[in-house]
Amino acid sequence: MAFTPLSQRRKSGKMHTSTLLIAVGVLIAAYMVYSYIGYNHAIKNGYDSGNEKKISFIVKKGDSAKDVGKTLEQKGVIGNSTYFTKYIESQDMDGKIIAGEFDASPSMSIETIASLLADGKGIKNTITIPEGLSIKQIDDRLAERQLIQSGEFVDTVKKFNNYALYPFLPQQQMSGTNIPLEGFLFPDTYGIDSGSFSSATLIDLMLKNFQKKLPTNVTQLLAEKNISLFEMVTVASMLEKEVRHEGDLPIVSGIIWKRANSGWFLNIDATILYELQKKTLTKDDLKQDSAYNTYTRKGLPPGPISNPGIKTILAALNPQKTSHWFYITDPKDGKAVYADTNAGQNRNRAIYLK
Repeated sequence: MAFTPLSQRRKSGKMHTSTLLIAVGVLIAAYMVYSYIGYNHAIKNGYDSGNEKKISFIVKKGDSAKDVGKTLEQKGVIGNSTYFTKYIESQDMDGKIIAGEFDASPSMSIETIASLLADGKGIKNTITIPEGLSIKQIDDRLAERQLIQSGEFVDTVKKFNNYALYPFLPQQQMSGTNIPLEGFLFPDTYGIDSGSFSSATLIDLMLKNFQKKLPTNVTQLLAEKNISLFEMVTVASMLEKEVRHEGDLPIVSGIIWKRANSGWFLNIDATILYELQKKTLTKDDLKQDSAYNTYTRKGLPPGPISNPGIKTILAALNPQKTSHWFYITDPKDGKAVYADTNAGQNRNRAIYLK
């Protein structure tokens, strides 16, 4: 057996280490060059140059460049929040970003977006209230835009007493709800003046819009189905929280109405989440008896749990008759899976809610 002299092995080891260090150095240099090129490209070019779709996002008061970068990346406006943060800091703009709601597109460069945020010219003079928000969530959105102090919108709603101006409002039924007007503030985009914003003015606009958007034959449709406007809006508000695909709306509407009219428990998590102001429920939450717990109380909850849009309102007005009594939502694609019996519902749970 031949042996390599110790001195030769040491020399070989040094050569191997040297080669490894060189390789690592080359990789680091290549990475730095790649990052530099990527950074400069992102500064001057859009993340998706062909995509000019406007994406709305909110910059909160006190947000750092890192916070804003994360928001933009999560919204799909930019592809790399680190590049955004680096650019803002390099331009000494971290303290110059203005709070507000903005529109930007993936076709815009980081340089352009930064300028938009710093000069304030891009601040929207509108407020968008998406379908399905509760009054508390609308309050949160207005506070994010710094249009109000947190809680101000809710307080204004609770003090509302102009029912004579809106004869369609079911004042008596509303008195039994946690927050009056819930369900009747129509979600839409509204023009605003940040300098003179008023919660009362926005409420007026939303109520008038609700009345305007209702079908002209709504009174006839309600009479034919022997339901009240308040009950219809309550069902529509649950559909907003329960259904993800538009095609499922009339079917789930039919199931909810059928169960409510038959004296069944609705077993809808969203009603409890609304009352508890939570995002997830525990087993104990489901067991606690309360007015909005549709696992312990039969029929419809005391009132709406969100402010529905026109699609869910129409679905609540025009439920589809089926043999189904049960449904669950497939977490993979958001589509509803139906069952006619409790045994079928249990099978679907075992398959889709593993």
